[in-house]
Amino acid sequence: RRVHGGDKKCSRMVDVSEHIGKWKEIPVAYNRRDLITYAIGIGCDDLRYVYEKHRDFAAFPTYPVVLGFKGAASDVVPFPSPAMASTMFVTLPGTKVGLDGERYIEKVRDLPARETALILRSRLVGVHRKGKGALVEVESELIDQSGLLYYRIISGSFMVGAKDFVECGESFSASVPVPQSPPDSVVEYNIPENQAQLYRLSGDYNPLHVDPQFAKRAGYDKPILHGLCTLGFSVRAVLSTFADNDASLFKSVKVC
Repeated sequence: RRVHGGDKKCSRMVDVSEHIGKWKEIPVAYNRRDLITYAIGIGCDDLRYVYEKHRDFAAFPTYPVVLGFKGAASDVVPFPSPAMASTMFVTLPGTKVGLDGERYIEKVRDLPARETALILRSRLVGVHRKGKGALVEVESELIDQSGLLYYRIISGSFMVGAKDFVECGESFSASVPVPQSPPDSVVEYNIPENQAQLYRLSGDYNPLHVDPQFAKRAGYDKPILHGLCTLGFSVRAVLSTFADNDASLFKSVKVC
């Protein structure tokens, strides 16, 4: 929704509505080593995802979430990375740190499990108040040079401390009530202390996940695990429990 107003307070607020709906494109690329590194980064040990000579070698279905960080780079990148800077739509006053808050990942077709160059096109869909900050939502499409669609992703980033901005656009965010029934299955993982150090090698080099001093300045006692790494562990648990860990059976996932 758009907010309008003519008083002095509103005139001092940041309005990013002009950026809503405008597509930006960046080149992205990966190889088999990248696919293996990501799989290990989410704790996977299934040979289908960590051994390039396996007859069913495949990209783990949530791999595309890192391409917006990595871009086409094959080395360590700064944070924000050049790929992120190329599609960074808004800067909101008061923001202390940006965190992954919500994510919808829809697979339209399987990724090639080989060295591949694609295009990630993204557009800002909404900026809204949420808690003590803002939820910035971006829609992305992963396509090839001909426009063939592989994935559709909607990202909701929580900007901690953001203030003095005008709400605009639409929101895909929705509250999901916790089921009252017992879980269909329970999966427990022992996540190593250095898991974030492994996961970051896939492209998300946010110092919040590795630098103790940076983490303290952001309000945390120590570096925290990437939200998208937690997502990977969660999808892995569901896929292994209900789909024999078969990537071809993955359709979509939404984390709120």
